[in-house]
Formats: sequence, C-alpha cells, structure tokens
Amino acid sequence: MAVIVTTLALSACVPQGFASFGQSTKTGAPSDKDAGQPGAQTQDRSNGPQFAEFRDVPIPANAEIDFDNLLVLGAEDGWIGRLALTSGYKMPDMYAFYEREMPRFGWIKITSVRSAISTMTYSRGERIATVTLHSRTIGGTAIDFTVAPANPLANRGGLPTIGSAKN
Repeated sequence: MAVIVTTLALSACVPQGFASFGQSTKTGAPSDKDAGQPGAQTQDRSNGPQFAEFRDVPIPANAEIDFDNLLVLGAEDGWIGRLALTSGYKMPDMYAFYEREMPRFGWIKITSVRSAISTMTYSRGERIATVTLHSRTIGGTAIDFTVAPANPLANRGGLPTIGSAKN
C-alpha cells in the first residue's frame, strides 16, 4: 500500500506535457519541407517539449527519448551529456540523416566509422558531439548523442595538450 501511495505522489510531480521516468515521448511529425526524407527534422518542436532544450542538434521526426539512458546537464546551446533516442527508421537512414543534418546545425565533421555500430564525431565551437547508431532488435535505430567540452582542461591549469611544450 505504501508503494502505491509513494508512486502516485511521485507521478504527480511530473510537469504537464512531460513523460514520467521510464516512459517514452514522441517528437511529432516531420515538416512539409522535409517530407519524404527519412528521419526528416521536425520544424515545430512545440509538439515535443522534451526536445525544446536541444536546439543545436537535429532530432529525427517521431524520435523517442530513452529516459533510462539519458544524462544531460545544462540547456540550449550549452548542454553536455548523453541524449539517448530511439527511432523507427532503419540505421542507414539515420546515418544519412545525421550526415545531412549536422552541418545544417553548424557542426563540422571530424571523423566517422560506418559499420554494424556506426559512430560519427563532430565539432562546434568549444564542444564535441559523438553520434552512435545501432540497429535495434525490434526494429528501428538506437541513437546515442554524446556532447562534451572539446578541451575541458584548456585554460584551467590542466595538463598540456599533445604537441605543446612547457618550459
């Protein structure tokens, strides 16, 4: 009985429009402009308030947040952490989507590996983004979007970078 009361009390704390922990949430339909392109970017993110804080990365249409694997600090153009998503689109479509969309959001491709588990790395300003894609057993693609500072020790008295010399 105490477990039921606690669960009901905690579920009342979730803001309206947000899914409870462990539930999935959808982003909405693709825009008319991108209709027909796999994983087309949603123009209006008001259908998915959970994505409103991720304005600097492309989110596939109808993607769902994997709350069990989510760890995000900060918001808007300064967030870091791991944004875990699932998409109903096949992995080759998601690979093409990120290759096409990341530059549109100002990200510069550093490297990529295309295989059973594909990884793409991009830079933008003082941040690095790594997109990891792998096919899900039940269909679609799992997307791990990790963003971190490009050089977290720079200008903070940390270790010297490769190729630098300290006298």
